Amino acid sequence: MIKVNELFAGIGAFRKALINLDIPHEIVGISEIDKFAIQSYEAMYGPTRNYGDITKVARLDYADLWTYGFPCQDVSTMGKMKGIVKGKTRSGLLYEVERLLEVAQSEGTLPRCLILENIKNLVQRRFAKDFERWIDKLSELGYETKWKVLKASDYGIPQKRERVYAVSIRKKLNGGYFRFPDPIPLQIKFRDLLEQNPDEKYFLKQETFEYLKSHSEECKRKGYGFRFSPVARDECEIAKTITTEIGKIRMDDNFIQESDKVRKLTPKECFRLMGFTDDDFHKAQAVCSDTQLYKQAGNSIVVNVLEEILKKLVRIN
Repeated sequence: MIKVNELFAGIGAFRKALINLDIPHEIVGISEIDKFAIQSYEAMYGPTRNYGDITKVARLDYADLWTYGFPCQDVSTMGKMKGIVKGKTRSGLLYEVERLLEVAQSEGTLPRCLILENIKNLVQRRFAKDFERWIDKLSELGYETKWKVLKASDYGIPQKRERVYAVSIRKKLNGGYFRFPDPIPLQIKFRDLLEQNPDEKYFLKQETFEYLKSHSEECKRKGYGFRFSPVARDECEIAKTITTEIGKIRMDDNFIQESDKVRKLTPKECFRLMGFTDDDFHKAQAVCSDTQLYKQAGNSIVVNVLEEILKKLVRIN
């Protein structure tokens, strides 16, 4: 039985991976403040203890595993890249994890393992020193950390989603033996996850289509990277990375050409592209709007990737 504290829980990708693998587990508690994400989480898994706002949590009860996909807005190229600043930025909430680990150290209740997930920009040049400082801090607390950028399409989901994962294991528990999973052949295509008869509301209006087309041509002339490029359903191989704003109309999103019409992805397709089942989606849909469902999918973690990491982790623990 693995006890888990799921920090920045979102809609519970880590919990879903544990369930899919039939790993006996207990969610000791989650930390989540988005009321809509909490609604979806509990619709999917049932009532769960929520520590609440991590800045107001004095301590966490013991758990073997802490998971922490902390907010990425301030290290993302899509944001203002204000950085990991303690007490000032959303990404600075990483310092709250540090604080809670120090409390656990003082109480003798440090977890056996930790798993981090975030955008790959975290380990690239601009924020590399912040990441190195974090790894050094974990080492001071007694953890050996291995990290790697993994792509969703290498682990069963046809999406070009690259994220950094860091697995920290107490040094006395043979943390050095952990190895990230090797890529596996992709068995399904993006088109296999598309709905057969999507609602008309997901199709673009003609004026929106014309605007995106002309704006894309202007961007191309100016050398910008964004493109409006609808793909025919039968040609859909691997999806672009879905974001929290996929419900809005953005040129660089996934657009599907259906006969003579073009549409954006549906929320159900986004959940599928994150490794959740249709049953999971329908439970969340019963309590949340499309806007929130898009956001929840974009904020989540690809379940299939977590499954492969957890398989490796369980073998050495």
